[in-house]
Amino acid sequence: MIVEITTYKTAKNVTHKELLKASKAFNKDYCSKCKGLVSRQFLKTEDGYMDIFVWKSKEDVERVQETFMQNDDAMKFASLTDSNSLTMKNYEVLETSNFNN
Repeated sequence: MIVEITTYKTAKNVTHKELLKASKAFNKDYCSKCKGLVSRQFLKTEDGYMDIFVWKSKEDVERVQETFMQNDDAMKFASLTDSNSLTMKNYEVLETSNFNN
């Protein structure tokens, strides 16, 4: 499994409410159709936003990275973000533990 962490700020004049609405559409129209995508968490950070994606394999991540820019639904969401603030890192999951506390 691969965990992808993406951080970004909104584009100029995009409100938090607009980004939340766009995030829901992004999940429905794009993420739900991505082969190998296990989950997405959308977070508010101290100075912007963060997505945590969990992918089944490195190949799934690479496929999406190759085609993301050609997808209208993906670009609708991306257009609301400041591309200059974007960071994206991928990490291989070595172990997962679940706790029911």
